[in-house]
Amino acid sequence: MAKRKKREQDSDYDGAWKEALRTHLRELLTKYFPGVDAAIDWSVEPKLCDKELSQVMGKAKRRNRPVDVLVQVRLLSGDEQWILLHAEVQSSPEAGFERRVARYHSGLFWVHDQRVITLVVLADLREDWHPGEDLFRVADFESHLRFPTCKLIDRLDTDWRDDHSLPVQIARAQIEALRTASDPEGRYRAKSRLVRKLYELGYNAEELREIFRLIDWMMHLTETLSQRFEQELREFEESLNMPYVTSVERIAEARGEARGGVSLLLRQLAKVCGRLPEDVTNRIRSLPFSQIEALSEALLDFRSLADLQNWLGHGDDPAV
Repeated sequence: MAKRKKREQDSDYDGAWKEALRTHLRELLTKYFPGVDAAIDWSVEPKLCDKELSQVMGKAKRRNRPVDVLVQVRLLSGDEQWILLHAEVQSSPEAGFERRVARYHSGLFWVHDQRVITLVVLADLREDWHPGEDLFRVADFESHLRFPTCKLIDRLDTDWRDDHSLPVQIARAQIEALRTASDPEGRYRAKSRLVRKLYELGYNAEELREIFRLIDWMMHLTETLSQRFEQELREFEESLNMPYVTSVERIAEARGEARGGVSLLLRQLAKVCGRLPEDVTNRIRSLPFSQIEALSEALLDFRSLADLQNWLGHGDDPAV
């Protein structure tokens, strides 16, 4: 029961990271993996490979399913290249992490015959944990995968200390969210501190709304604290004569639109898949808006409840 309660206090880390990786790909690569960023021809629009990724990840159990985004980019050399971006978001890492990364990496090669660059964002709190390779050796046989990592907590304490770019703000929000996962009042104070700082940094209205939206996703507050936070923010904006985050109202509107969209989506899914089990319905209601949109598109390919459960990651088979 205690574990479940803590999870309810936790925010939608997965949804926030998927959204960030999909919509701010270049900014995150530039900050987190500058060497890879420098090899990409950004004049060619990257292509999201959701379908190809789901063919490998689709059977992974939800509790073991990583936060992954697969994109195809054009390199400056002219070659097409797949990049798998993985965000490991846990207060403490799981055993066998390197092997799991290797499994997904090799799965993409096995299923699609594509060489993949695998990059890992480590958004955990263990300062002594620095994975970076999976090595298997027996006699003369050796299998070795080395993957670049970006350890957020390390970078925040060193070269990002005075950096206030969007990727670093996302990193700060994530680390603070993990640190306050079981401390609602502490999370309230941390969120208030982060958002107030945004106003001081001179972001324009659109930039502020975008960063606020991701922070709001990662640093979920209880209903009571959320109302207190929004009231405090309105008063803060009025004191600065800066009615920026009418984003509070905009986010509230987006939440309302998402709820309406979920109701329609559930009706459509019931027509295709039949009566939905309660756990499936609850899982869909908890999805972030970006995944609601993705599921709305995916349902066109569904033929049964099993297809929906597979998409949600409820399958019992391990991933490739």
